[in-house]
Amino acid sequence: MRLNTMSGTTPTFIRLIPILHVRDLDAEVAFYQHLGLEISYQGDEFPGFVALRCAAFEFGLQAQDDFTPHRANTCFAWQMEVDSFQAVLDVCRANGYAFSEPHCYWEERDSWEMRIQTPNGWTLCLETYGWK
Repeated sequence: MRLNTMSGTTPTFIRLIPILHVRDLDAEVAFYQHLGLEISYQGDEFPGFVALRCAAFEFGLQAQDDFTPHRANTCFAWQMEVDSFQAVLDVCRANGYAFSEPHCYWEERDSWEMRIQTPNGWTLCLETYGWK
């Protein structure tokens, strides 16, 4: 653990790597690969686990037989920022993923959002700025 030099007692967090539970690991991995993420880790020592990455952004997917997405979506917001929605819309349409049309939610900042339903029921919220 690296210590904060100001107080000497608090850790310095380096990065956040969330792990989402899913019932159908293969479908969820394919979903994120369609969006341009790549597998950064998959190995025999952690069966049922796959890590995905895009640049410095990384997260894991863990198979869990009793996963219930409606409960997960009530306690966790899965949100990402992208540079543009057009490629995301193309992927959703080409693969039949359910999504909401992008809409501007904060005109002063030209902030846009859309939502995609992942194969395992997660609601993926996407944001971008200056779209359209």
